[in-house]
Amino acid sequence: MKRKWMLFTYPVMDIKAAEAALNRQAEQGWRLEKLWLGLLASFVPAEEPVTYCIDWYDPSREDGLDYRTLLADAGWQRVGQLSYWNLYEAPAGSAPIQTDGELEYRRFRKKSLRRMAIAWGTVVCMAAVLGLLGFLSGLEWQFYLTFLTDTNTGAMVLVLLPLLLPEGLLWSGRLLLRLGQWKHAIARGEPFPVPGRRSVLLAQLCTLAGYVLVLPLLLAFLLDAMLGALNLGWLIGMSIACLIILGGDPRLEYQRKRRHAKYMLACMAVLLAVWLLPLSGVAGLVCVKPPLADEGLLPERAELEVVETHATPLSARTERREFGPLKAGGSIDGVADSQVWRLPWDWLADWVTEQYRKELGIANQRELSGYEDVWLVRSAISENHYPEGCVKDIWLIHRGSVVLWVQTDMGPLDEQWLDGILARLEEGEV
Repeated sequence: MKRKWMLFTYPVMDIKAAEAALNRQAEQGWRLEKLWLGLLASFVPAEEPVTYCIDWYDPSREDGLDYRTLLADAGWQRVGQLSYWNLYEAPAGSAPIQTDGELEYRRFRKKSLRRMAIAWGTVVCMAAVLGLLGFLSGLEWQFYLTFLTDTNTGAMVLVLLPLLLPEGLLWSGRLLLRLGQWKHAIARGEPFPVPGRRSVLLAQLCTLAGYVLVLPLLLAFLLDAMLGALNLGWLIGMSIACLIILGGDPRLEYQRKRRHAKYMLACMAVLLAVWLLPLSGVAGLVCVKPPLADEGLLPERAELEVVETHATPLSARTERREFGPLKAGGSIDGVADSQVWRLPWDWLADWVTEQYRKELGIANQRELSGYEDVWLVRSAISENHYPEGCVKDIWLIHRGSVVLWVQTDMGPLDEQWLDGILARLEEGEV
């Protein structure tokens, strides 16, 4: 059968543009066959002339049976559904569903402003929680940087945030503009204006970009499930909530909510299965290799070490604590702490290096002669429980996208140690 396809990613405030597009196709002899994932519309030749109307509805529940019967009696049959929209088809020449512009404007304002308030309220709450956690942690910039290395979802959100926020602002601005246009049209007794095709196409492409940006988030979520990073209690709790909804009110009005619960339950089942299966090795193949995780930084001195690695497809981090006897003698054990970051961009590695240098104190550090981007702070340890002559070394090394910070009181580190570390970094393809 002959078919025609059309991009159908209209934002919610462009309901009149979507309706006009459907009716243009109807005037050319086409009728809507199906909507595909809210992205594409397929059309087939119409046996009889038709017309289309898009009506608002509550996204949490379907229209009641009485309302559906009323529309069916008037010749309108639902042929598609999107968020906040029901798409209706009727024989050409049928009376429109909605003739009260003031009522339609009030419904649009109520639904759209509520949606915008919920979206921005969620963003503000998340920002407030992150800010509070960062303040309480006392880690400042390091706390936020760990989002790139500790969870795939967190890393992807952090990277996509600069793209999602401008798109959200454009969406909100277009919504407020449409509200103003509709309000002025009602005051002048005119029909609601239909935005121009160029403006609509730009809005459609922005909406499509939003869908595209969601895909890496979903893949990151799946990777976290494969690595066992998702909370099992949350997965079980969400599944129980879906089952409660499915066993709830069976009336037609709540059909959409039950349908969403079925989809969500299926997703929870997939995530739970992935969580239980031994797939961490498969997920690890797409993650960045943690730097300097193969052996200790002070293998000839350390007698015990604790290693913690984190990795995502964007970046990785290795934290290590090594214990061993003090070089200067005595029975007291020393400790060497290290953090190694492999970051996705060199400019971010430059910024991290500057943060470490600020913490070291510019006046106390010196760049090692003969080496580039290697800094050392060496100071004597005067505490009573340390043997005389003990020193504390703090090293900072920056190579490409890798930043290494080491602090040790297990004796001074020399250039031979430094050359070995740099060679290992080169082997790891800094």
